[in-house]
Amino acid sequence: MKITNIQCHRVTIPYRNPYKMAPGETRHKKQIIVLVETDKGITGVGETGVTLIERGGETQEAIYITIRKYFTPLLIGMDPFDIGLVIDRLEGFNQGRTGFLCAKAAIDTALYDIMGKAVKQPVAKLLGGIHRTAFKVSRSLGVKTPKEMAEDAVRLKAMGYAMLTIKVGFDVKEDIERVAAVRDAVGSDYPLEVDVNGAYNVEVAIPTLRKMERYGIEAIEQPVPWWDLQGMKEVRIALDTPITADESAWTPHDVANIARAGAADTMSLKPVKNGGLFLSRRMAEMAEAAGMGVLMGSKHPLSPGTSAILQFAAALPCVHGVLGYGSPLERLVDDICDPPLEMNKDGTVSLPAGPGLGVTLSHEKLRKYGETEALA
Repeated sequence: MKITNIQCHRVTIPYRNPYKMAPGETRHKKQIIVLVETDKGITGVGETGVTLIERGGETQEAIYITIRKYFTPLLIGMDPFDIGLVIDRLEGFNQGRTGFLCAKAAIDTALYDIMGKAVKQPVAKLLGGIHRTAFKVSRSLGVKTPKEMAEDAVRLKAMGYAMLTIKVGFDVKEDIERVAAVRDAVGSDYPLEVDVNGAYNVEVAIPTLRKMERYGIEAIEQPVPWWDLQGMKEVRIALDTPITADESAWTPHDVANIARAGAADTMSLKPVKNGGLFLSRRMAEMAEAAGMGVLMGSKHPLSPGTSAILQFAAALPCVHGVLGYGSPLERLVDDICDPPLEMNKDGTVSLPAGPGLGVTLSHEKLRKYGETEALA
């Protein structure tokens, strides 16, 4: 089987409500959908995108240009089953393994979709087998007033979410008030996490997070900037709550460095930021071998990207049973697939049935939300 063509589409879908966290606020989800065509008539669907510009520096436009202008000529004629060779070629493109991770993720998931369709099996089978088919779901609370976040927390708890992540990283006093308000609203036994998105420094993080610990939080995500592994270690030593690396954990090299530094207890993986399923699996296995836990976040994908998360979590037992995302319709006004992946009434989410990613792209919605003009 050979890759014969790659279509690349920019898709923009509005959020139901503006989403705010320490790095900024967004009102629209800007994604990339790729269709990788083969000489056997099988087309794979891949997805990638960013919520806000962050460590990798990629944007929707940059990903589009990278795939169209640079990745496509490298991949024409390659066999989709040679996923390791494909990743090696894409990594060799920029003389390193740390760049263009979001762009790689789109290609990666499309190739896994092709492989699954070709052998008539879910992607999870290709990643190691289906260890589970149903998952509990957590949800992050975008930054609002303490009262508004408490109201959101009560509503989401009632919908069946198993855990909530409170976004902080602004005014310290207000951040503590947000945590206190949410804890008071959901009760003493309901699992809560705090995500700083790297917005504190060590001097602020330690005393502030100590005060938040009084409210019984399960984990603290990215308490200091991604590059400050020594600072993250200091926070980890000073606190009783486990520390999760997210922005610090983009590549397998990052996992090794975090483990050496003793900077985190857990990794938050997201196939989009980590370059796709192939590299995410490598990172998960490294983290597990180093004695660290593995969580699954999202970056709010559409159904193809959501399925990639579910397939990954189904195949790797080391992934925590509560996932950071369940359905595009949690956040967005619409999806790109018909039918969209949706959560169950009890707040859980199930592995899609069918081969590959198990989703069907709606070409009508692709036209509705897509941008077709060419970029230089």
